[in-house]
Amino acid sequence: MRQTSRLAILAVLVIVPGVAGGQQKVALAKPTAETTESFTRITAIRELPSGKVLVADAQDKVVQLVDFASGSVTKVGREGNGPGEYALPFALAGLPDGSTLVHDMLNRRFLIIGADGKPGGFLEMPRPPASGGGGGGPVILGGIQQLRGYDNQGRLYFTGSPFSPTGGTADSVALQRWDRVRPAFDTVGYLKLPAGSAQRSGNANNVTIRMGSNIRFTPAEAWAVAGDGSIARVFPDPYRVAWLNGKSAPVTGPVVPYTPIKVTEADKKEILDAQRRNPGTRIMIGGPPGGGGGGGPPPNFQPPAPEFADTKPPFESGIGIQGSVLATPEGEVWVLRTRPAGDKTPSYDVFDRTGTLVKKVSLNPSSRVAGFGKGTVYVVRTDEDDLQYLQRYARP
Repeated sequence: MRQTSRLAILAVLVIVPGVAGGQQKVALAKPTAETTESFTRITAIRELPSGKVLVADAQDKVVQLVDFASGSVTKVGREGNGPGEYALPFALAGLPDGSTLVHDMLNRRFLIIGADGKPGGFLEMPRPPASGGGGGGPVILGGIQQLRGYDNQGRLYFTGSPFSPTGGTADSVALQRWDRVRPAFDTVGYLKLPAGSAQRSGNANNVTIRMGSNIRFTPAEAWAVAGDGSIARVFPDPYRVAWLNGKSAPVTGPVVPYTPIKVTEADKKEILDAQRRNPGTRIMIGGPPGGGGGGGPPPNFQPPAPEFADTKPPFESGIGIQGSVLATPEGEVWVLRTRPAGDKTPSYDVFDRTGTLVKKVSLNPSSRVAGFGKGTVYVVRTDEDDLQYLQRYARP
């Protein structure tokens, strides 16, 4: 991480070229602010009630508090498994009192950061129920290990385990909600899984679990959580959005026409080159909660070479695909569209609470949306050295 305390404050410029088919077209041109300190891999942001922003960098295993107003950047907590420490800060979840839960995947717990940005105590990670009922299921990557969102009440949302207590797999998984106050788990919906996306092997003493398809560009459903706890379920074929809200009937929007993009050799090269530059973090989970775990693969571990589908779906989803579908607190859904090889300019489809496509938002090249705040959108810009910078924009 580049140690620079100053922040670049820029003028805002939102360009609206025009309206076509009832859909507003917007380009986010210049941010209101950008950090001059770089990050390695930003995995989550959380705007505090004060306007300051917590940033989790899973690669550098650090949480930073960014103050765009004063220009300060302050490290929060430190790496470890003791008081005020985390082993792998991956996701951030807001609580109603302004505090934040840092999802520590390796220690299998949450570190509580107060509204003032100072670390406090811990919240142990709950054990979610297994698919098919009958006792607690395995705590695995893709279950509570992959926190997907939170609502205004501080309830946490995640994808349930696709494995039954006997080790079988299902073709769909429960979308689960944990209310830490009651405390209780609820199933708020279901998500269909691509064929072969969950596999389990081994014995009771040595279990290997693989989540996600090894075929890149496999069409897969995605989901996101709005502030009121309603769920946006996004379908790739046909491409559309459905809102789930408690026991009410789903509100399904119209189908959005989509012409599949052919996967070329240039696409394959881009992905393989990106994997070589940034292989990501592989996690070994074992031992009691709070005891930590391994931050790397087993010795001599070699991930399988990816395969590729013939065409691209309208958006990508699944394990390892970060931030392709995001919901604002008010209930807009931003979907990152796939694009041809060589096109570095991201474009997002924005859907409203009826599932209707109302806006198309384009970003500057080599950037992605990281999250939202009160009237704001946060974007991660990646430079030619693969260093990342956090930007703040007024949300269009």
